[in-house]
Amino acid sequence: MKPAPFRYIAPTTIEHALSLLAEHGDNAKILAGGQSLVPALNFRLARYDVLIDINRISQLAFIRHDNGIVRIGSMTRQREIETSDLLARHAPLLAEATRSIAHLPIRSRGTIGGSLSHADPAAEYPADRREAGGRRFRV
Repeated sequence: MKPAPFRYIAPTTIEHALSLLAEHGDNAKILAGGQSLVPALNFRLARYDVLIDINRISQLAFIRHDNGIVRIGSMTRQREIETSDLLARHAPLLAEATRSIAHLPIRSRGTIGGSLSHADPAAEYPADRREAGGRRFRV
C-alpha cells in the first residue's frame, strides 16, 4: 500500500521543528529514521497531514558522557550506539543489546529516539531509563 497524502517539511533547526509542531498539533508527526513510522503510514495504520523530518537537525545526534550520565541524542542511529567506544565503556549492555536489533540496514537508519517515541511493541529498546552494570543512562 501507499500512505495517504501528506505535506513533507525538513527543518534544519530545533526551533523550526518545534514551531511546526506547535502550528500543526496532532496533525503532524516527527519523522526520524522511519523504521516504525513509514510502515505504519504505508499500511494506513497512521495518517498525518504533515511529516516533520528532523534528519537535518544535526544537534540531535550525539553520544556523550557528562557528570556520570551517558546522554544519547534522539537522532542517534542505532548503528552509532552499537559501535560507540564511549558506550562500550560506560553502557556496555546497551551497546551489546543494540547488536541484536534487526539487521544492519535497519540499525544504520533507525534512531533510538524514533524507536522509543513510537513505543512499537516490535521495537527492542527499553521505554524507560535503566540501570546497566551499575551505570545509569538516559535516552
